[in-house]
Amino acid sequence: MTTAAERKYINIRKRLDQLGYRQTLTVECLPLVEKLFSDLVHTTESLRQSKLSSVKAEKESANFDFVLEPYKVENSRLSRENNELYLELMKLRELSEQNIKDLKTSLKKCARETADLKFLNNQYVHKLKLLEKESKAKNEKIQQLQEKNLHAVVQTPGGKKKNIAFRRQRMQIDEPAPPSEVSSYPVPQPDDPYIADLLEVADNRIQELQQEVHQLQEKLAIMESGVRDYSKQIELREREIERLSIALDGGRSPDVLSLETRNKTNEKLIAHLNIQVDFLQQANKELEKHIQELTETKDTVTTEVVNLSNKNEKLCQELTEIDQLAQQLERHKEEVLETADKELEEAKELNLCHKEKERMSNELLLKSDLETVVYQLEQEKQRLSKKMESFAVTERELTLEVERMRLEHGIKRRDKSPSRLDTFLKGIEEERDYYKKELERLQHIVQRRSCSTNYCVREKIPTFKAPEKGDYNSEVHQITRERDELQRMLERFEKYMEDIQSNVKLLTAERDKLNVLYNEAQEELSVLKQESTQTQVSSNVINFMEKEKDFALSDLRRIMSEKEVLKEKLKNIEEMGAFGKSELEKTIEHLTCVNHQLESEKYELQSKMLIMKETIESLENKSKFQAQKLSHVTGDSSHQKTEMNSLRMVNEQLQRSIDDYQHRLSIKRSELESAQEQIKILEEKIDKLTFKMTSQNEEAHVMKKTIGVIDKEKDFLQETVDEKTEMIANLQENLANKEKAIAQMKITVSEYELAIKELNDTLTNRDREISSLRRQLDATHKELDEVGKSREISFKENRRLQDDLATMARENQEVSLELEAAVQEKEEMKSRVHNYITEVSRWESLMATKEKENQDLLDKFQMLHNRAEDWEVKAHQAEGESSSVRLELLSIDTERRHLRERVELLEKEIQEHINAHHAYESQISSMAKAMSRLEEELRRNENEKAAALNDLSSLRELCIKLDSGKDVMTQQLNSKNLELERTVVELENVKSESELLKKQLASERYAIKNLETLLATNRDKEFHSHLTSHEKDTEIQLLKEKLTLSESKLTSQSRENTMLRAKVAQLQTDNDTLKRQVSTEKYERERAIQEIRRHGLPAPPLSSTLRSPLQSPEHVNV
Repeated sequence: MTTAAERKYINIRKRLDQLGYRQTLTVECLPLVEKLFSDLVHTTESLRQSKLSSVKAEKESANFDFVLEPYKVENSRLSRENNELYLELMKLRELSEQNIKDLKTSLKKCARETADLKFLNNQYVHKLKLLEKESKAKNEKIQQLQEKNLHAVVQTPGGKKKNIAFRRQRMQIDEPAPPSEVSSYPVPQPDDPYIADLLEVADNRIQELQQEVHQLQEKLAIMESGVRDYSKQIELREREIERLSIALDGGRSPDVLSLETRNKTNEKLIAHLNIQVDFLQQANKELEKHIQELTETKDTVTTEVVNLSNKNEKLCQELTEIDQLAQQLERHKEEVLETADKELEEAKELNLCHKEKERMSNELLLKSDLETVVYQLEQEKQRLSKKMESFAVTERELTLEVERMRLEHGIKRRDKSPSRLDTFLKGIEEERDYYKKELERLQHIVQRRSCSTNYCVREKIPTFKAPEKGDYNSEVHQITRERDELQRMLERFEKYMEDIQSNVKLLTAERDKLNVLYNEAQEELSVLKQESTQTQVSSNVINFMEKEKDFALSDLRRIMSEKEVLKEKLKNIEEMGAFGKSELEKTIEHLTCVNHQLESEKYELQSKMLIMKETIESLENKSKFQAQKLSHVTGDSSHQKTEMNSLRMVNEQLQRSIDDYQHRLSIKRSELESAQEQIKILEEKIDKLTFKMTSQNEEAHVMKKTIGVIDKEKDFLQETVDEKTEMIANLQENLANKEKAIAQMKITVSEYELAIKELNDTLTNRDREISSLRRQLDATHKELDEVGKSREISFKENRRLQDDLATMARENQEVSLELEAAVQEKEEMKSRVHNYITEVSRWESLMATKEKENQDLLDKFQMLHNRAEDWEVKAHQAEGESSSVRLELLSIDTERRHLRERVELLEKEIQEHINAHHAYESQISSMAKAMSRLEEELRRNENEKAAALNDLSSLRELCIKLDSGKDVMTQQLNSKNLELERTVVELENVKSESELLKKQLASERYAIKNLETLLATNRDKEFHSHLTSHEKDTEIQLLKEKLTLSESKLTSQSRENTMLRAKVAQLQTDNDTLKRQVSTEKYERERAIQEIRRHGLPAPPLSSTLRSPLQSPEHVNV
């Protein structure tokens, strides 16, 4: 045996002695023991790691619960809100259904009413047609009778009468016409199929009522099925109650139960003693099996060690993965920050490029516009200079002419005209000077604008290149400079706009002055013309003045056109200003978009920083937790060390006592083996029995207590069951009463339904009767109206005939006189009409010319007025737009300042976050170092723990021996636990049954509430139906009263009708007599005229011939 093997042997022996393993150790077992020791160390490490992982899992589960709590609260809140919304939805549905039902009922009523009205309308139309036909037939008969009656008897002068084809009828009415036996003429069938379809209306109504009856029957069937379900539930509940009551009544007394428990315990004791005997017999077999179990435990320990090692490796891999993830997060964070910086720089460069491009395009546009303006101004300058030269020439010529006129003609009125001409010329000179000044000022503005644009371009080129080299601050300064430049440009544009507006105002003022001067010049020209006519000026001067006037008018028109050109230029400049404003707004919007993007990126970075902070905090918490674990582990290890030392002392003492006892037993074995063995066996049995008896007595005491508790619970349950049976009986009684009430309500409902049906039938019949009576009333009213109208017409006709008879005589006398006067007047009127036509044509031509002149003047005035109003409106619009542009620029400046301040604040916050990130990284590095130190300390503690576990393995063997004694006790406890479980199961069954009963009671209460609500609704419906029936009864009574009144009116009207008919008959007889008299008088008159003509006498007037027969009573009697 070499020195290395000896050292190994000594070390292993020491370790075994430390752990309490004093058995002999051979050299061959050394490698096996070394492997066992290494496996033990490995198992301790794996145990430690598994404990740590379990603690971590518990913490994570606790954190998970903590995280889940707000979600649970939100879920509960959302579920509540969902339930509330569902209830509201259900209410709204019920309301909508009720509204739909009400609307359907109202629709049905309206449809019925429209159908009735259509029916009535058709009948009335049909009656009207029949009446019209009858009236036409009667009128035709009357005309025929009149024609038959009015045939005259002609007598010739020779005394011979001509034979007339028709015989003259003389009707004398002695009596009024008897009433017709037929009440009404047969009504022909109408062409409209809807007329007189009472049967179809009734059939439709019957079908609707049958549908309603079917619906009510379906509702009744649903209600009956619900009642059946409720009755079935009640029967099931009663059966369950009966079963529970039988089970409670058939329970056994506590004495019997206690005897049974005692018998069971005695039987268990006997069985336990038998088991002990078997145990003693099997002790030898178990010792043999113990070696096999040790080998099996060894195998299991090795498998556990392997599993623990695998777990350890997995945990190490997870730690490495976590480190890699942390590194990846840091890299990702750095990459995100770099990309964000790059994107910011690129966005700024792009913005600058876009701005530069837009500025250049704007400047180019401005240059082109300014060049066009300069070109136009130069043209205007040339034109104005030419105009001024022409004005100067005309001025000289006018002055010469005026002086010549003064010298030649000394007229007083000349003093006024030269002064006006002088003022006109001075105004023209002032206008020329003003236009020159304006041109010089505009040229100066254009030159300054071009210089400023060139300067801006020169400044912008280096600023565009600067961002590539400079930092962000330089870019901000550049943006501020550009903003200031834009503001200056806008101010210049505003000034330019104000100048243009002032120029426009001056031009309008000058236009007004020129118009005044033009009017004055026209007046002066008219004066001069008058003077020239008085003084007989030469025609050359007049022609020259007219030419000057035409020239001045052409100059005026040219000035007007120039003014319009200037207006167009103003519009163009305004459009340019609006375009520049829109471009500025676009740039501002682009800047705001970029700012929003930067803000969103900043918020994203802030969220990432917060996530990193949370991860750092979680890592700090983990490190703190591990430090706490270390402190606990150190405390536990010290405590375990003290316990192990005490156990070692006890173990050494026990081993020493065992060695002594073994020595003594070996001495005395040979002497008292058989006796001592028997005595020991008996003593052990007695001890075990006494111990078992004491334990059983204790268990019996405990069982008695438990039985008492169970009896109390049983009494309490019986009381509760009695109460529930009473409650159930009461509920059954209530249900029976309610079922009876429901049956009664059903009977009453059916009775009410029958009554409602009868009432509906009666109402329909009454409605039909009322409608027919109404129709009859309308027909009678119409007939009465027609009779009254016919009566009035007959009275009027009688009066008219009398008036006609009186006026015919007068008219015949007057007509002869009027004819002569009319012939004279006709001739006079012809002459007057010819004169009048000539005058009217002349006046019309004059009026047309005057109207044309007026219209031309009005058109000119309106044109001038409209132009002036347009110029004023445009000036006001330009002023408003300039003010709005100023306000918008001010608001843009304020927004830009706010944005700049916000950008500065964001930059400060980003720098603070970066500093905090660096600080956190330093803290993480320090934490990693602390973690490495803690891991080293943990390894040391694990080694110490391995030694402690070796000590514990020796104690385990002792515990195994004690566990063998425990097994017997566990068997007894298991038997008792089974009994307890049975009792608990029975209690749970009872509780479940009680809960079922509670649920059934709750469901029954809910059903009862539903039934109560149904009863309430039925009562409300019955009440409403009763009210409606009462209202209909009242309406029927009112209609009956109306019917009686209408019948009484009808009787009175029929009487009046008979009276009126009698009067009409009398009037007709009078009318016939009068017609006969008229016809006879006409005949006599014609005969008298013929006789007078035959004798050759002049015709007498009509009045004498007409009056004599009317006044003579003999003729009337005839």
